[in-house]
Amino acid sequence: MVPLAWTFLFTSLLLSSFLVANYLVARGVPFHLARKVAHFAAAVPIGLSPLVFPSIWYPTGLALAFLALLTLSHRIDLLPGVSRKGRWSEVGFPMAVLLCLILWPISPWAAALPGLWVALGDGVAGLVRALVYKKPCKGLWGSAACITLCAPFAALVNPWWVGVLGAIGFSVVEHLSGDLAPIKLDDNFAAPVAAAATMGVLLVVIEVVN
Repeated sequence: MVPLAWTFLFTSLLLSSFLVANYLVARGVPFHLARKVAHFAAAVPIGLSPLVFPSIWYPTGLALAFLALLTLSHRIDLLPGVSRKGRWSEVGFPMAVLLCLILWPISPWAAALPGLWVALGDGVAGLVRALVYKKPCKGLWGSAACITLCAPFAALVNPWWVGVLGAIGFSVVEHLSGDLAPIKLDDNFAAPVAAAATMGVLLVVIEVVN
């Protein structure tokens, strides 16, 4: 398919996941669980972007569009299953994706993986913590699930060990940041930016040395 067709498909998938999350919240599902639907759905466009988009402009346009939508929801409570009025957490996700795309000219996978790790790793961590601890928290079992899921994708970065260090950095910052963690920064923003910074610095150093 042409890039515009993929863009339409990804947009439709994400909007559908928002509606499902809204429905779940309306049916009494806790917000912190319902919003995971959108988290997991976001893994599809982020994970496929390096394979289907020939340039940085397509994923940039998508991230900007959803940043605008979630910012609007933050102000008028348009998507109560994903982003609530007065809560900036979900706005940090597309904002982080935009910052990570700076790495696209160096390595499209290094640019995409931090966002994919938010969608999958952070999403699974939240579910594991809910199952194990029966409440929102930053328990270590969730962090273990996060690094276990994130690490295999590291092989997509060349060299692979740069991806591994990025995945470790992501998991550590995800555990230490958030409303329930020692560092009061949004983990949806802080963790992927930390991972991207780690991989970006290493890739630049490798390029200079070689």
